[in-house]
This record gives sequence, C-alpha cells and structure tokens, in this order.
Amino acid sequence: MNPHFFYNALNTLQSYILTNDKKPALHYLSQFSGLTRKILEHTEQDNISISEEVETLKLYLELEKARFSDDLEYQISLKNIEHPQQTFIPVMLLQPYVENALKHGLLHSKKEKKLWISFELKEQFLEILIEDNGVGIEKSKIINAQKGNQKPASFATSAQEKRVEILNKMYQNDVEISIEDRKSESAISEGTIVKIKLKPMTIR
Repeated sequence: MNPHFFYNALNTLQSYILTNDKKPALHYLSQFSGLTRKILEHTEQDNISISEEVETLKLYLELEKARFSDDLEYQISLKNIEHPQQTFIPVMLLQPYVENALKHGLLHSKKEKKLWISFELKEQFLEILIEDNGVGIEKSKIINAQKGNQKPASFATSAQEKRVEILNKMYQNDVEISIEDRKSESAISEGTIVKIKLKPMTIR
C-alpha cells in the first residue's frame, strides 16, 4: 500500500482533532486501526478469501471518502460466487488498482465520482472489474505532466507489475490484467476500467 495513503489518513485524523470533531475522529480512528490491523495480518498470507478482500476494500474506501469530502460513491458486487469465504485470490492484488482509480482518475474529476468493483465467476475463471467514471487514462497523463509528475510509472504500479510476473510464474500464466479507457458510444472517454482474470483457489 502506498505510504502516501497513511500520510493522508493521519492528516485527515489530525484535522478532525484540531476542529474538535470527536465523534468523526473516533469513527475514523476505528476504521484506520481496523484497516492497519488487516494489512499487517495479510502480509503473512499468500492468499485471501473474496469475502475478506471485500471487507478490506470497504474499510479502505470508507477512509478515502473523507479525503473526497464524502463526494465518492462506490459499489462492490459479487456474481455467481456461492461461497466467497471459501474462494481465494492473491492477497493485496486489487488495492493498488483501486488506489490508482482514486488518485489518477476520480481525484481530478469535477463531476460526481463513482467507483464500481465486481467479482464474477465465469466457468473456471474469476473476472474482477475495477471501473471509475474519472478523467480517463490520457487526460490523467496530461494532468500529471502539467504538475511535473512525468515518471513513467508510480512505485505502486511498478511493484504491481513485478508481482504479476511472479504470480504468473507461480500460477502458470493464469493471471491476466488489462487497463483501458471506458468509452461512450461516441468513443469519448468516460473513465478507466481494469480487468483482472485469474483462476481462484477454492478451500472447503
């Protein structure tokens, strides 16, 4: 997880404390400690159940909503997955892509900010989609260049690419990831979509 997230989260908590907003501060601190505990637990695991992954993502997104002044809507859905608590995927696989959707797509958008995450079991494969209605890939590159951020890839993205290479060696090239613009019927960018396809593990 990007260290900047923890920095931003602590700044948000500090602002609650300085303005004497005790109830939001306590609620935020509870969520932050819960997410931190889960992350520490996950570092000792290779895989995580879909139900646990969903719970972790919800905690993360609830914390990020404060950064967006609650101007963020998200939806997480499961389809054709009868036992999400017994269906496992590689740990911390999704969070960097969700973070990129927020940081590079939605944060720059001036319209209502929405994020969709879906898990769907299709025959032997699990398809995971992470979609946002942000500014899209090309406009995000332009904005980053204008701000002087012309690095070819963030630390999180670079690390994730290396991790996917390792996972493909472990799982015999069964992990496929693509990132593309969400296009309207008139071919106008309406955000970004990340598609992840892999073979899940089932433990009963």
